[in-house]
Order: sequence, then C-alpha cells, then structure tokens
Amino acid sequence: MKILFATDCSDYASAAAEFLNALKFTAPLDVTIITALGDPYGASPESTEQWFPDLVREEKTRAEMHQAKISDLLSARCRSVDRICQSGHPVKVILAQADQMQCDLIVIGAQGHSMLGRLLIGSVSDSVATHAKCSVLIVRPQESDPQHAVGVQSQSESNRLLIGYDSSAASRQAVEEILALNWSPQTEIKLLSVAPIYDYLLGNGLSAAAIANEEEVFNEMKQGGKAMEHRISESFPNTESIITHGQRVGDAIVDLAAKNNSELVVIGDSGHSLLDDFLLGSTSKYVLRHAGCSVWISRRHRQPD
Repeated sequence: MKILFATDCSDYASAAAEFLNALKFTAPLDVTIITALGDPYGASPESTEQWFPDLVREEKTRAEMHQAKISDLLSARCRSVDRICQSGHPVKVILAQADQMQCDLIVIGAQGHSMLGRLLIGSVSDSVATHAKCSVLIVRPQESDPQHAVGVQSQSESNRLLIGYDSSAASRQAVEEILALNWSPQTEIKLLSVAPIYDYLLGNGLSAAAIANEEEVFNEMKQGGKAMEHRISESFPNTESIITHGQRVGDAIVDLAAKNNSELVVIGDSGHSLLDDFLLGSTSKYVLRHAGCSVWISRRHRQPD
C-alpha cells in the first residue's frame, strides 16, 4: 500500500504517526513523508529576497529532523520510507505528490478534540480530505494532549473499527479496502447500516405504501449487512452488523462511534461526478467534522482498475 504521510512538524502530526503505527494490520507499506515549507505569500520578491532563503533553510532543517523521527518510528513496520521537503502551499504540494506517486492513502493529522475543534478541523486537513482523489485518513487525537492520543491503543492487541455500510458500491469497496490490509483477527468491527425514515411533520402523515416501503428498505439493508457480516466473520469473529432507523446517517455513525469508543470510523465517499471532486458527500463531511475519533474516507471504488 502506498501511503503519503503529510506532516507540518506539529505534535498532531507526531500523534498521527503514532496512530498509524498502532493500527494492527500487517500489509506491506511504502510510506512517503512529505512536508510543505510554504511560500512568501503576500510579499513582493524585493522584500523577501534577503530573509526568505534563510527562513526556508531553517524550516527545512527543522522539517528534516522531524521527518527523521517519524521515519524511525515507522521504519520497523514499513517496507520503505522516503522523505520529501518541498516549497509551496501545503494543500497543493500534498495533492500534487499524491497524484504523482498514485498513492492509495493520504494520512494527515487534524487539530481539535472539542466540538468546535472538530467542526473546524483545519483548512489543510479539510481541503486535502475534500479534494484528494485517493482515500484519506484524518487522524484526530482522542485526548487533550496529542502526544498521548494513542497510548492505550498502542498497548492493545486489537483495534475498534466502525464501518458505515449500506450495500452500495462505495461501502462495499470501503470494506474491501480495509480488509485487504490483513488486520489482527482480534479486531472489533461494527458494520452500521442506517435505514431512512420519513419525516412525520411533512404532509398529512404516512400512507400505508410509504410505511411498507420504509420497512422494505430496512429489511434489505439488514440482509445486506448480515451478508457482509457472515462473509468476514470467519476471519474476524468480533464482527457485528447493526441496523437502525435514522433521518441522518451521519448522526447515527457519530453516535455509535462515541458509544462504542471506536478508534476509527470508515466511510465510503460515494461522489463520482465532477462536482463531487470538489465537494465531499454530505455524510462523509458530517462524520469527518463531528466524529470524536479518526476517520478513514475510502475512495477505492473511484480508482481505475
């Protein structure tokens, strides 16, 4: 698996590396660590030509030291670890490198563990998650101190995953992407299906046909979830399919993640049109901005064969 690990040399980036290292799967990883050094935006060349080169050199030295620590941390479990420092806007640098190396996954840390911090996850993380053509793992610390965000998880023999599942191509491929990584058999997997319900405040109530259709959709989603549970439970016995009614899929996913103390939420981004290349699906964006844990946005179904 080709991973582009984006770091700004912060504690949140270090916590993201700890989180990646603590995920209990054995698939071979080829990781490229990238740091964008920035550009002198808003200043004329004349005003920056004296001090900016020195600043870039200082930042590059600091970034290389930070990258070396990340490399040491990940090298034991990775097949290869490369490092890149490049001047430019962080989002542009990260997305361009992801396209160039045709990576499978971008990993990036997100600041914020409070409700406000989750809603405003940071312009770089948000933009990368929105515009990337590949899957993206946004790592969010679960404690106030990002340096201790994964202490309990690192000592555990398993991970707790919550996968949003509705039997669509996006959700099926999200499951396949995760399972292909060869997780520990002790991994706990919750497959959550959220069947839609009608708003009783609209119109004059529900007709018998509407109620019957709602129940039919519920049963179809339940069968789909059970079928996927049966398929993967032989390898992962701690798998459970959960079906619930809900008006907002994102709310149900976020609520169960909190209740289950999930470490990672996995959700397929169903967008495929040109517009969707610039806008995350509403459910993906809601989960990304409201979940209290890390979020893996899967775009495997959008990759060329």
